[in-house]
Amino acid sequence: MGFFVEDIGIFYLTIYGGIVIGLLFDFYRALRANFKIVKKISFVFDVTFWILITTVIFITINLLERFDLRYYHFVALFLGFILYYNTISKYIFTMFNKIISFITSLFKKTIYYIVGFLNNLYYIIIYSIHLIFDIICYIPSILLSTNRKRKKKKGVGA
Repeated sequence: MGFFVEDIGIFYLTIYGGIVIGLLFDFYRALRANFKIVKKISFVFDVTFWILITTVIFITINLLERFDLRYYHFVALFLGFILYYNTISKYIFTMFNKIISFITSLFKKTIYYIVGFLNNLYYIIIYSIHLIFDIICYIPSILLSTNRKRKKKKGVGA
């Protein structure tokens, strides 16, 4: 009787592993929905996703049974995924979409403001250097040329 109760507990815990797989699947779907690059190189992301899912399965089975793999583990993983997907998946998917779009818009706004600030800083520095260049080069030459004109006027009129 003790082994049966233990197996039922492990079955329920493996269902939670299926729910984690469902969460990862919704996160992956949200990434695909929000980023065009994920769609373009989907093969790489698909392989990464399946490696991550395999890791979750192995960690779940290792923590529960020390790799004593039984058929009901796969049934429980599948059942957990189906339960998750048919109950709260659409709400979690919507939440992931909102979080990802908020983070991307925040990132875009931050980059936009940093670029705007650096652009203004660039013009401030360039115009300051231009002013210093004018002060160093043109003002003395203007003073010297007006000085020459005064000397010519004094010499011609005398």
